[in-house]
Amino acid sequence: MKYLKSVIQQTKQTSQLIDRFNEETRFEERKLEKFKAPITFSASSIQCTLPSDYRQLENLSSLSFLNRYTKPTANRQQIILKLIRKLQRDIVIDLEDAKDVVCEYFNYNKTYDDIHELFDFLDINSLNSLQASEIVVICCYAERYFLHRLSQCETFSSRRPLQEIIDFEFLKRKLHGIKLCDSLQRLLTTLQEPTTRKI
Repeated sequence: MKYLKSVIQQTKQTSQLIDRFNEETRFEERKLEKFKAPITFSASSIQCTLPSDYRQLENLSSLSFLNRYTKPTANRQQIILKLIRKLQRDIVIDLEDAKDVVCEYFNYNKTYDDIHELFDFLDINSLNSLQASEIVVICCYAERYFLHRLSQCETFSSRRPLQEIIDFEFLKRKLHGIKLCDSLQRLLTTLQEPTTRKI
């Protein structure tokens, strides 16, 4: 009888632990659901840095630049990784699935044509697949890209980190003599302050 009571008590404790774990998991998921997708475009969704030797930028593709010299915010990174896990569990993701992730990240407020144009702009439509970390960077950069497109039509200012502004001012002054790929030059124009777009 004592043995049976101890087994019942252990079962109750295990059940309570499982319930508490499930409750905490649901709470964490609800917290992430609140931040499901960007409500507005934010220039601070991704932070850019530049190397001290600008020659390191030569022959870099747009995607390579984004992988090496940009950092998405932790909140955005969590959201995008959750979207990726929802669609596919692999680390390597097919290009069409990557476009679906970007569309879902924007709650389908951006059309597939917009996303295809973004991938063309970054010169990555020719790739077969992307890493999950690359998709995170692409989604965060997409906010900056669409913000840049919007700024061509409307007047507004977007807030960027001070270090990024300083880096790009120095880049603008020291860029002479450095041969950049066309796609990287286009990318850098979208990352600059609206008043200083020309590189």
